[in-house]
Amino acid sequence: MTPRLTAILTTALFAAGATLLTACADNVMVLGNESGDPRFLETNFMSFEHPFTEKGEADVRARAERLCSYQKRIAVQTERACTLEKCLTNYQCVTPKDVKTYGL
Repeated sequence: MTPRLTAILTTALFAAGATLLTACADNVMVLGNESGDPRFLETNFMSFEHPFTEKGEADVRARAERLCSYQKRIAVQTERACTLEKCLTNYQCVTPKDVKTYGL
């Protein structure tokens, strides 16, 4: 199996698993990496599905900050879209220098 095909299959399985887990968990990372797999360490974009509550928002914010801190970066919320029940919130891990430069 070629590396590209392996990556495509891994991504497809991850997306399918995340979709199945939404019924089992409150805060689900839809796109991103927490496994520590070296192939994904440069990933600096995360997308979370969570309940439309203050607790849900705080939980994913803390999770994004923790994951970005591994890379010595700062979590910046880039987008959020909600229904009356669930939200999809995106974060980007940004260097402290870029935070100051661009006023993030």
